[in-house]
Amino acid sequence: MKSIKGKILLCMSLTVVICLSILGGAGICLNYSSTNQLLEQTLRETVKIASDKVANELTSYLNVAIDTGTIARLTDPQQSTGNKQLLIDDKVKQYGFQRGNIIGPDGISALDGKDYSDRDYFHKAMAGQANISDPLVSKVNGELSIIVAAPLWKDGRPNTTIAGVVFFVPQSTFLNDIVSQVHISDNSAAYAINSDGYTIADNTTSTIMTQNIEEEAKSDSSLARLAAIHGKIRKGESGFDKYEINGVQKLAAYSPIAGTDGWGMAITAPTSDFMGATLTSIGITCALLVISLIAAVAIAYWLARKIGNPIHICTERIQKLSEGDLKSQVPVIHSKDETGRLSEATRLITDSISNIINDIDWGLSEMAAGNFAITSQSQDLYVGDFKSLSDSMYKILKEISAVLRNIDQSAEQVAGGSEQVAAGAQALSQGATEQASSIEELAATVNEISNHIDKNAGNAKTASEKAASVMDQAKESSQRMKEMLTAMDDINQGSGEISKIIKTIEDIAFQTNILALNAAVEAARAGEAGKGFAVVADEVRNLAGKSADASKNTSSLIEGSLHAVERGTKIASETALALDEVVNGVEDVSAAINEISAASADQASSARQVTQGIDQISSVVQTNSATAQESAAASEELSGQAQILKNLVGQFKFGSTEAGEEPVMPVPDESNYMVQGCDETKY
Repeated sequence: MKSIKGKILLCMSLTVVICLSILGGAGICLNYSSTNQLLEQTLRETVKIASDKVANELTSYLNVAIDTGTIARLTDPQQSTGNKQLLIDDKVKQYGFQRGNIIGPDGISALDGKDYSDRDYFHKAMAGQANISDPLVSKVNGELSIIVAAPLWKDGRPNTTIAGVVFFVPQSTFLNDIVSQVHISDNSAAYAINSDGYTIADNTTSTIMTQNIEEEAKSDSSLARLAAIHGKIRKGESGFDKYEINGVQKLAAYSPIAGTDGWGMAITAPTSDFMGATLTSIGITCALLVISLIAAVAIAYWLARKIGNPIHICTERIQKLSEGDLKSQVPVIHSKDETGRLSEATRLITDSISNIINDIDWGLSEMAAGNFAITSQSQDLYVGDFKSLSDSMYKILKEISAVLRNIDQSAEQVAGGSEQVAAGAQALSQGATEQASSIEELAATVNEISNHIDKNAGNAKTASEKAASVMDQAKESSQRMKEMLTAMDDINQGSGEISKIIKTIEDIAFQTNILALNAAVEAARAGEAGKGFAVVADEVRNLAGKSADASKNTSSLIEGSLHAVERGTKIASETALALDEVVNGVEDVSAAINEISAASADQASSARQVTQGIDQISSVVQTNSATAQESAAASEELSGQAQILKNLVGQFKFGSTEAGEEPVMPVPDESNYMVQGCDETKY
């Protein structure tokens, strides 16, 4: 049973059932116990009263016999038998006896002449003991009778000489009459037994002096319990007991009859005679218990519904809230107890979470639209553990804003660097063009020298005349060669500067790539709201990659140009040396004009080599020019991409961080946070 309503119902029902069962069981047990105690007390008192009544009757009869035994006329020889008979008859009539008699010492009746010497009561009376006999068969009428006998004192003086015995015979039914008057239930019975265990009084005379339960129990084990009770009666004990006979449970109370020789009286009754009312009472109690139980369960069910239903309704609403339902109505419970407060608390929780979700949704929507200059619309809702949510939102805004600002600054730096690279490349291209023009002029001059050398073989005579002119031209060529060497040094230095610029571009591309990676990481942290920014970060990373590739290509080309320039410089140096030799030769031409022809052939060969070197220098310079133009184009493209990135970043709105202005979101304790995007030492 999982519902609180069921638990309340179960607990209350079990409590009521247990309490009612305990109370009902205790009531039934107390009722049964009190009935048994009352019944035992009643039986004890009844049997005591009955036995006392018998004892009183017998005592009164015995006193009559004793008083009669002290009448002197009954022992006076002068009195006639008739007078004695009249005296006895008066006593009989006075006390309701059947008859009376006087027995002589020899056991012979002085009135009717019968012999009573065999009777125990006669011998006890002759011994001075007044006594009551067990029921005996009368010698007069053959009926069972009880004899009350006492000593007959001579001259009526007690405790002197016993002159005989006087006895009276009470009514034969007087014991039975007393027993029959004892009635405590419809099926109750009373009886008396003597010291030998024989019945001496009963509702029926058929059992008198014929029934002995103890003797019958020897052959009938079902009478063993009753026989044990009879044994206690014969011992003079009084008490209360239970026994079963023929399948019937019976109760028995017994008590000795005072003044007798071991007589006792017992009252028996079936248990059913007394337990009927008790069982009816138990039945009524059980019925009341069932009715009370039903009423208690109904009340418990009503109370469980009153408590459980509101809790169930609020639980379902909270369950819907956990499933993302923020719009369903919160049930209203019109109660001033805890259930009403539970409903109100559920409403407050739902409204608070709904407002927080709506506030976050609005903030993320604004961020998705590129607006980072936002302020929470429900700042008072971020309390307790929700404060960390507000802090996280602020951290996201701050980190993304910082990253975007860094990207914007990096884009500006890339654009500036690209412009510088483009300007340098343009200057390099222009210098290379000028070098090409100079080299063409140098090539023409070398060709002209070669032609002159060819003519030297046939124009030896004219060589001397033109030696001065050739010397001037040679000096001019030497000067031009020096200028070419200077230009080559400038190209070499410019190539070095271009290498530095390319290195700077590579560093910028590397930083841009790192920034793009950090931006992608932050966009991944932002989840769905950072997808747009992730695309921008990917584009920036691609542009940075292209810039890096272009920088590497430009660097490779410039390194090739540097190698070519070095070779050109070497060749130019050799050419300069050759020109110096030419100058020296021209100076010595006057002295060694005859050697010109032989040297002319060598000079022609050297001139051809110089021409080839100049052609190579021209090719290298043209290559440098083309490379510089490509570098300028790549720089312009990088500048354009940087401008595109700057424009993309410019689409975002950032909150002001000026002193005194309100922050974008609630400001958390920044001592607990490390904004990765603003840690410039990483880059």
